[in-house]
Amino acid sequence: MSIYKKDYRYAKLTAFYALNLSNFNMGTHHHSSCEIMYVTTGSCEITVNEQTFILKEKEFIFLDSFIPHKLMVSQQCTLLNIEFLVEDAISDFDLEPLKNASVSYKEISLIKPMFIVSNDSRSLGYAIKDLINLLTNAHSDPSEIKFLTNILFQRMILELFHSLASEKSTKGIRYINKAITFIQNNLEDDLNVPKIAGEVGINKSYLHQLFKDYTSYSIGEFISKKRLERACFLLINSNKSITEIAFQAGFNSRQYFSNTFEKNLSISPRDYRKLHGQNLESSTINGQLRLNNNNWSLTKMK
Repeated sequence: MSIYKKDYRYAKLTAFYALNLSNFNMGTHHHSSCEIMYVTTGSCEITVNEQTFILKEKEFIFLDSFIPHKLMVSQQCTLLNIEFLVEDAISDFDLEPLKNASVSYKEISLIKPMFIVSNDSRSLGYAIKDLINLLTNAHSDPSEIKFLTNILFQRMILELFHSLASEKSTKGIRYINKAITFIQNNLEDDLNVPKIAGEVGINKSYLHQLFKDYTSYSIGEFISKKRLERACFLLINSNKSITEIAFQAGFNSRQYFSNTFEKNLSISPRDYRKLHGQNLESSTINGQLRLNNNNWSLTKMK
């Protein structure tokens, strides 16, 4: 499953190889495991979502789970490959401490890219080699092997996050981040692709392509999703009318808002509020409770 899913903190290896290939063709396929393909010598061709990339020495591709892809090698190429499954059930490697400690992971997980092609920014290649060498030449005590495998796997994931968040691989992500921030800060305005592209500083075709590459939404779908999220928050946490919420979330009419809301959530805004809302009537005697010297004191609101 996806490496970005918060509830999925455990991982286990499902496949690996280090091979010198030539005239090799693996047709389009996908699997539940995440995958890293790393070129140490030569080059290969990877196709993902009808986009083709040429990977050369010290370049790699990371694929999240269930991403269709194919591999073609037309000349000598040495490839390192690691596949690992991320799941919620307790398994071989606990990724939670690493995820919490890694700034790079936090940056990447905001975007949740389906795949990234990048250069090795530090020591990913060495980390993969050391892990594969251990797995193929294990002669120590099984408990030691398990301990070392955990260390080397965690090291590989840390190096992966570092490379994914490096300057070269995150140029597009920074554009996406900037676009997302602009969208979230201007949901109530008339948002359109040319306006967003102009704010980000790229052309609209490239912006469209980035959204396709790094998210599972088109720009329009993403805007609608964020507007519905804001509307849901306001329905639960405010006493504003449905009409006020519609306009504050960026919908140009109450009717359009209600139709869109019901189409996507299978419930009307009014019924959603009844189901999830809270009574927000005054309960602090027209004042603000403030903590002073470990005691709550009431300050009257003017």
